[in-house]
Amino acid sequence: MTRRISLFLIAVLSAVTLASASNLANPAAPVPGSRVALGVSYHLGGYPVTRLELPSMVNRIELRLSYAPIAYFNIGIDGGAAMMEVAGDTSATDTISPFLGKMGFAGGAHIKLSTPFILKDVLGAVLIARGGYFSSKNDQGASYGGIDANVALGLQFHIKGFGYFTAGSQMYLIQGTNRSYDGVEGTYSNAQNIRGWIAIDFFPKLDATGNAHPYVSVEATASPGIGFGGRAPIENFGLSVCIGTITKRLYGEQTGIEWQP
Repeated sequence: MTRRISLFLIAVLSAVTLASASNLANPAAPVPGSRVALGVSYHLGGYPVTRLELPSMVNRIELRLSYAPIAYFNIGIDGGAAMMEVAGDTSATDTISPFLGKMGFAGGAHIKLSTPFILKDVLGAVLIARGGYFSSKNDQGASYGGIDANVALGLQFHIKGFGYFTAGSQMYLIQGTNRSYDGVEGTYSNAQNIRGWIAIDFFPKLDATGNAHPYVSVEATASPGIGFGGRAPIENFGLSVCIGTITKRLYGEQTGIEWQP
């Protein structure tokens, strides 16, 4: 069984070629079968875009729902709003005006595959993939929008009584269209697409007898170019937080000991 799941994870990772610029940990920990994770997330990230590698910054707020029809397999949807900011650039031949957008629609879907934990229920692996759409427009009619997608693969450590720590790598892609202040349309994408990725899922014990489990997920990604700039100060790294709860079993009979994170 474990070998089949591992081979399935490898196959999925090989098939997925896109990766995202938004938070994945909702939570990164596996949601047990017949349960739902409900949460609200905030993400702040910096991503260089276009061939000029212009600094851009994304703020994203979403409601997130993840459902586990069976153990080790979660699917979910995300919906909310995103705001994008792009720094300007002036060269000998062209001038790109800075862009500061308002909150626009953001939404997508995600899938999470996990392995059973080994070594006394301490070590596992997880793969999370997400794809979505976002748009941001300002009062002058300029806009940035398009798709973003990502995939992350990491090792997951179960810290009993606390939660989970996950570390690995993330690949991501931003691909979209932009409209300038004078109505000219163009295309853009991110200049880099691989980052380191860590996620911490903390499960506070508010009620030892309850079946629902509240959680706080904190996530960070970074590439070697991490730093701070001027107009779009967050460069080549992202920070995210998601607060929510995992429900009790929605159907079926519980066997053995009730799941404890």
